[in-house]
Amino acid sequence: MSKQTKDLARRFYEAYSAGDTNALEAIVSPDFVGHQNSDLNAIAGLDALKRHVASAKSSMNNVYTIEDIIAEGDKVVVRYVMEGKIAQPLLNNPSTVGKPFKVRGCAIFRVADGKLAERWMTVDQFGWLRQSGAVPNA
Repeated sequence: MSKQTKDLARRFYEAYSAGDTNALEAIVSPDFVGHQNSDLNAIAGLDALKRHVASAKSSMNNVYTIEDIIAEGDKVVVRYVMEGKIAQPLLNNPSTVGKPFKVRGCAIFRVADGKLAERWMTVDQFGWLRQSGAVPNA
């Protein structure tokens, strides 16, 4: 199962990078739950994930590069680099538009019934905000 599980995660990041929300339907459970850095903004359901991806792609032209992928049982772990440019003002700061960023993150997916059912993700949000100029360098 680990090869299939890894393939699901790869396809997830390919679809996300391309902004192809329709491709998510084949690989993500309708009941998907996405845990972000904080559960205050958890993603509940495939439709919510599709809206999240569309919003992210319109606000920042980001792409993912997978650096490591490890699978065991019903879990797959992905270490990635996310890079791109800010496309809309970040934190109401117009000077952030066009600023490049490159941050690292990690995600753990749980697979159920051949689809991605849950994701726990963390990304260097402070680095992203700092590189974009939304917050000052410390």
